[in-house]
This record gives sequence, structure tokens and C-alpha cells, in this order.
Amino acid sequence: MAAAAAGSAVRKQDRTKLKASGDTMGKMNRAFTTFAAIAVLTAGCSSNSNGASAASSGPVGTPGAPAASGKAGGATYVSSAPLSTQTTAATITDPSLNNIVAATLTIPAGWKMQGIEMMSPCTFIPWPVFRAYSQDGLMQYRIEPVIGWQWNPSGKQYNSGCANISGVMSAANFLQFYLGTMQGGVHVVGPMAVPAAYSQWAQGLAAQSNQMNARVVQALRANHTADTAALRIEVVNGSFVVEERLRTVVECADNQNPGAMAGGTCWARVDVLTAPEGKLDALVQVVDSENLPKGVNTQQWMQAALARQQRQGQQAMAALTAQEKAESQMLYNQFQQIMARSAAEHQQFMQQQESSFESAMNNANASMNAQSTAASDWVDYALDQQTVSGPNGTAKVSSAYSQTWTNGGQWYQTNDPNSNPNGVLQGNWTLTTKVHGNGQPE
Repeated sequence: MAAAAAGSAVRKQDRTKLKASGDTMGKMNRAFTTFAAIAVLTAGCSSNSNGASAASSGPVGTPGAPAASGKAGGATYVSSAPLSTQTTAATITDPSLNNIVAATLTIPAGWKMQGIEMMSPCTFIPWPVFRAYSQDGLMQYRIEPVIGWQWNPSGKQYNSGCANISGVMSAANFLQFYLGTMQGGVHVVGPMAVPAAYSQWAQGLAAQSNQMNARVVQALRANHTADTAALRIEVVNGSFVVEERLRTVVECADNQNPGAMAGGTCWARVDVLTAPEGKLDALVQVVDSENLPKGVNTQQWMQAALARQQRQGQQAMAALTAQEKAESQMLYNQFQQIMARSAAEHQQFMQQQESSFESAMNNANASMNAQSTAASDWVDYALDQQTVSGPNGTAKVSSAYSQTWTNGGQWYQTNDPNSNPNGVLQGNWTLTTKVHGNGQPE
């Protein structure tokens, strides 16, 4: 019964820790972008998507002597098998790519592993997230989801799922931040040494990023740095006190160039070693001496993942191109409509202008004609003459007579309305019409 209770406590604590890590990622609410190449990672990092090798927790140890004085808990783990110094290979598959093997990792011999390949929020970097554990369940090696954050002068959030951190942070300070996300009591024993191979791997990531960064324009260049740290802590797992090593790498890209691209991004990855009291150092020695888990992406998965990425990029580009074409056509149609409307409005305006011009000209001509007619009539009156119009045009004749006849060369005037020179005088006579002095009809 005691063994069953201990096993239940261990499994419950495992689920609690994994849930706490997942909750931590769900609470992160800032935006962040970063660049990462898919590569062979020598300290247990790789790939994309989701996949797992089937495994279940093995039996756990039984409670033994009481815990040391001054420490929480009431029992101590008792292991039935010594820690092996041998190693074995474990794989992570990708069900989204027909369950092909995405990565091969190295874990202590006799251990089991549960793992997935996932892209953590905010960072867009694919990493393995896994739990490897001993047969008796007393020892574990976990790699938690990557945590990312970002900052910029505008404060604009570009991605979701980012930690509430602003600026470059040291690995030691990040571990203090990480401790605040852990549930339950935590006793910090103190710092631990970081293996040289792990630090070299981290510095290599920063150096590789700076080499690629040197090829971009100045405004986009950022200084990449990497830092590592480790802590020894004690936590309570049910009725037991267990020791853990928290180790992290923090990689940051800081762009201090003035302008819209100023700011930076960081990501951090935490791995955890768990062992009963007094057993952690032995587990650390096995893991660090072999630089476990030696994560290596498989060539088959890299090719498949790259091909998928290219297809997704092409689909996104095709969708963007179609959208751009639709928007361009819409803008062109709007332009054509505007031009047609403008042409119609211009034509209407010109017609109005022409009509106004003609009306003004007619009015001006009428005014001029009226002025001219009046003036010419006054001239005729002053000279005791009148203007008449006949077959050969107009002529000025005496105003003393009411009727004027002409045969084209001669004039015959009379006040007798019944008088007609035709047949009396030689020639063909025509009665003229009196007009205004300027020749305009009366």
C-alpha cells in the first residue's frame, strides 16, 4: 500500500509539474519574433510538430527512513536498482508526417521516454519536449517547453504566448523568474556548475546567429548573446523530498539601432534532472559526462519538414498573390469608375460652360444690337431720313414719305398708300420695307 501511495504521489507530482509548465506558457501574453534554422543540436534540441514514443510510468520505490531533520516530507526514496552508466537511444516521431522518426535522443540505459516535437508560443522555434525516467520512476530528465519574450520602443505585441519580460536577461535571473512559476514549496540550495560542453553549445548558437546577422541590412542587425546557469533545489513530492537541477540557456537578439526595428527578442529553455536525496550528483555525472540527450534530427524528417514548410510558404504566397491581384483589380475598377465619372462630370461642366457662354454672347449681342439700333435710329431722325430694305439691300431715303418703291436704280416715294408706279413709270418697281437705321428689322 505504501508503494502504491508513493507511486501515486510521484505520478501526481509529474502531472502537476507538466501542467504548471503548460499553464506558464498559456499565461504569457506578449509578442516576440525570432529566427532559427533546423539543425543538429548537440545538447538535446531538434525539429517540429508533434510525436511521441509510447511509454508508461514504471513502479516507484517504497518509503523508508524519515527525512532529515529540518526538511519537509516524512519519508525517503529507496531504489531497488543502482543508476546505470550505460546509455540507450530513444526516438520522437512526428504523426503529422506519417509518424516518421523526427529525432533520436540518448538517455540512460533502461530508461523510458515520452516526448513530442513542438513549436513553443512566441518563439516559433521547434524543440523537443520530453520526459525520460528510470524503471523505478525515482529519477527523471525533463526538457520543458521553450519560453520567449520580446520588447520594442512602441510596446506593440507581435506574437501571443510571450513571457512578461522586457529586455535582455541573464540565465541566473531567468531561473529566478522560472522558480516563480513553480507550484508548491521550493528550497533553493544554491548554484551548480554548468558543463563546458553545454556552455559551448549555447555560445555556438549565438555565434552562428551573429554570422547570419552580418549579412542583413544595418537596420535589422542585432547582437546575439547566450548565457547559461544551473541551480540545485529541493522540492516536496507527496511525502518525499527530492533534489532537482534546473539548468537553462538564454539566447537574446538585441537591436539597438534607432528606428522602427529597435528592440529585441529572447528565448530560454529549461531542463530538469530529478533524483532522490543524495542521488542527484550521480545522475548529473551520468548526464553531463555523455552530454545527454544528444538530440539529432533525422535527415528524413528534415527533408519532409522542409518540404512541408515550402508547400505552406507557396500556398501562403499563392493566397497572398491572389489577394493582391483581387485588390489590384478592385483598385483598377475603382480607378476606371472614377475616371468615367470624372469624364462625365467634365463633359457636363463643359456643356454648362458652353451654354452659359452662348447665353452670355447672345445677351451681349442683343445688348449691342439694341444699343446700335437705337443709335442708328437717332441718326436717321436727326438727318430727317429713314432706312428701307429692298431687293438690292438697304438705302437711306427721305423720312417725309410713308412708302418707298425702287426699280433697282431709282426710288419713288409717296404718302398715298394706294399709289403703285408699276405700269405708270418705266421699269419693275418693288415696295421696300422700313427698317432700323442699322438695317435690323423693326
